[in-house]
Amino acid sequence: MDERTQPGRAPSEAGIDVDLVARANRGDAAAFEALYHRHKGWVLGVARRYTSDPDEALDILQDTYAYFFGKFPGFELTAALRAFLFPVVKHVALTRKRKRRPQDDLESVDPARLAVPPTEPSDVETLLARLPETHREVLWLRFSDDMSLKDIAMALDIPLGTVKSRLHNGLEMVRQAHAELRGGGGASAAGGASS
Repeated sequence: MDERTQPGRAPSEAGIDVDLVARANRGDAAAFEALYHRHKGWVLGVARRYTSDPDEALDILQDTYAYFFGKFPGFELTAALRAFLFPVVKHVALTRKRKRRPQDDLESVDPARLAVPPTEPSDVETLLARLPETHREVLWLRFSDDMSLKDIAMALDIPLGTVKSRLHNGLEMVRQAHAELRGGGGASAAGGASS
């Protein structure tokens, strides 16, 4: 008996997804709905990292789940579900972005949205914007999405050592960028790495 089936113990988050996937593979519509509701907020949040248009983010959400549900029956969950969903969301978002023509953007502009002044990016967004996308993705997945290093490696289809390297280097770049923004110049790795 594993921890998901022991009497008196609450099932783990991963265990809940495993059970829902098993039920969905048997055609249980309620399991599909539960999988959708458990992860839709997260998928939408990832989609918003690739587009500022809320309608586009909803389309990415829809396309992601259409792809995911098309994997049933027969889908096998071999890692955290988010490790499977992240590359799907990213691919859908980037594919939609490439297919969109410049005039599509102009035709979809809502004049009411133009009257609202843009918000200032947070310090975190400013710091992360300075990083290469490869490092920014690892930091987002680790700290915003709370994914394990193993799940990040699976989601990005890169070796675990590469995840660790990007995480370490990305954090160092954030430290240096933070020092620059605060007027402290660039802190050297030797001088600024004390814990």
